[in-house]
Amino acid sequence: MTVRVTLRIKLLGLPRMDVDGEHRELAGKKPWALLTYLALAPRAPSRRELAELLFPEADDPLAAERWALVQVRRALGAETSIVERDGRLALGSAEAEIDARALSTSTLSPEVVERMDTGELLEGFAFDDAPAFEQWLALERRRVASAARDALRWAATLLARSAPERALALVERATTLEPFDDALHELAVDIYVTRGDLPAARAYIDAVDRRYRAELGHPAPGTLRRPLERNVTVASRAHVSPAITAKALLETAQARLAAGDYEAAVDAGRRAATESATTGDRGLEARALVTLGTVLIHSVRGHDREAIGLMTRAFELADETGDAALASEAAREIGYVSFLEADYGAAASTLRRAVDLAERAGDDAALGKALTFLGATQTDLGDLESADATLRRAVERLKAAGDARWRFFALSFLSRAALRAGRVAEGGAAAAEATAGLRASGWHSAVPWALVFEGEAALRQDDRTRARDRFSEAFALGTEMGDPCWEGLSLRGLAALEAKDGHRERAVEMLSEAHTRCTRVNDTMRWAEALILTDLVELEHAAHPHRLAAARRLTEQGPIPDLAERLRSAAKR
Repeated sequence: MTVRVTLRIKLLGLPRMDVDGEHRELAGKKPWALLTYLALAPRAPSRRELAELLFPEADDPLAAERWALVQVRRALGAETSIVERDGRLALGSAEAEIDARALSTSTLSPEVVERMDTGELLEGFAFDDAPAFEQWLALERRRVASAARDALRWAATLLARSAPERALALVERATTLEPFDDALHELAVDIYVTRGDLPAARAYIDAVDRRYRAELGHPAPGTLRRPLERNVTVASRAHVSPAITAKALLETAQARLAAGDYEAAVDAGRRAATESATTGDRGLEARALVTLGTVLIHSVRGHDREAIGLMTRAFELADETGDAALASEAAREIGYVSFLEADYGAAASTLRRAVDLAERAGDDAALGKALTFLGATQTDLGDLESADATLRRAVERLKAAGDARWRFFALSFLSRAALRAGRVAEGGAAAAEATAGLRASGWHSAVPWALVFEGEAALRQDDRTRARDRFSEAFALGTEMGDPCWEGLSLRGLAALEAKDGHRERAVEMLSEAHTRCTRVNDTMRWAEALILTDLVELEHAAHPHRLAAARRLTEQGPIPDLAERLRSAAKR
């Protein structure tokens, strides 16, 4: 008979290990470092990789690594040890309960989150004698902290109506990790309003506003007052019920969005949300909020943060009414904004929640869309094997759903992942197919994105004529649309061609312009900004400290490991 061994590894805060409830001692920083890397690294390392990572200054790195492995194996016990497969090391138990790893899942219950320590990964540990591992740990700490904040947010959202005091305690913990998260503060105000404590809601807004003014130099956003405004009864049109008015406005907003008339879509969406809030129909209000939030995120620059508050309430309402498909849509859009902001720890767990909800609803289209953004997040985190599998599944599900537009959009992300993994021919072919498919399906605003990766593949294959053609077309289309990301990424490609031709000064000039274009509004893709800055740092041999510092902030925030490593190498030269 097989006896199941329960292994619990606590890596957040002060680390601890328990096997079947019995504390196991693991002495020394390096054994804990080794265990943490095996638990969290996206790819199982070889012995030599581990030795070079953890013991670069040892006389015999492999011997030092063997000593650390012995310590870890002794603590784990024979039942749950470290195994070696195909020359790579991994934890032998897939069922090990590891708090930092669990944060990246979507299955944590509010009760589990409430009990979790959300302190720093390997709190108090430093590894000055292993700089490569120290960098990995710094990046992983950012990712894990982001995931912890997100877990607290979702737990609070799920408890908002049934257990408001517990929800507020979770919001307080989350805002300790990120004091200026507008949507979290709006959630707290919403909880106060829902339980009928309007004075507490107003006092909370005032306190947050004082902090924003004192520490950021500007007032808190007006969106914090939205829950109070929802509490006000709105006079409806004569002879027309609020529900009928809200439904009509919702249809109008959706039609305007489909037609690309974003200003009218926003106007109708805002009025639909206002009317629906007075009806008492939570399902209708949730649909109106998702529609408005989607318009704000995908069309109007500068409103992503406003949309997160709307989507959070929509998720809360959809969860309450049991509408898994709508809850998935709300979670997906929240995760998409986290992806754009390079807040990848939060993005990954939120998008996994969207995936689970879409599967529960049996909605292939919703599933494929959530998988697309999850795969994009995994790509930037450097988990390229998982990204490839996730994006292939996205393409498959979208094909099954008959959604050609999104299938080709997902394929463009698959081409991006293939290029990041060094599979240039495959990435170029996928990008070309995506470009043609997006054109044929009429999704013209996404065509420049696919063209950029066609150009990158051609550049890597030294087909400069094709590369220039693709980057130039992407730049022309992006400029016509006024899309900062498409403009910046395509101009970056043209700069790479100039650098390849030996025109370094011209390349620097073009990259500088690409950065200016990419950052002219607040809510553009941070990965694109980080990529452009990293190219600039390399091309200028890290001669400008302010650019190096700005690039590092972005790559560490994500984290974006491949760009962080490029910056580390550039700074050492």
